[in-house]
Amino acid sequence: MVRKILEEKPIPLGQVYELLTIREESGINYVQRVTAQHAEKLSRNSAYSEEVLEFLQTEFSLSRILAVQIVNLNPKTPTDVKTITKETLSAEQIEQLLEKYSEFVIKIAASVKEEEEPVQEGEDEEVEEIEEGFEDL
Repeated sequence: MVRKILEEKPIPLGQVYELLTIREESGINYVQRVTAQHAEKLSRNSAYSEEVLEFLQTEFSLSRILAVQIVNLNPKTPTDVKTITKETLSAEQIEQLLEKYSEFVIKIAASVKEEEEPVQEGEDEEVEEIEEGFEDL
């Protein structure tokens, strides 16, 4: 059965992993399985990757493919960003991108983590009791 490509769109590794995990239920081939394993090891949280992509595209006028590469590689230094964006951004813009990108990712990741792990009542008390037990040792 030949499948027709309806749309091509660069996506971050986190979304690749999500899609292959969903598709795995109906069966995936060897290449897809290896790709899923690779994506799982290297991906960021896909829950916030789309928001980060939109931020990079609007704030810095980057193409989607460059924004995806930034999300996938999670640059830490100006050299990392310069390698990804080539000559698209000035040194000042690269510094701004690193600063704002880091702040944005931390903010989004924290909000996603709060949604995933709601604090349950009594949880703090249990931690304190455990800590007190270790002090007694």
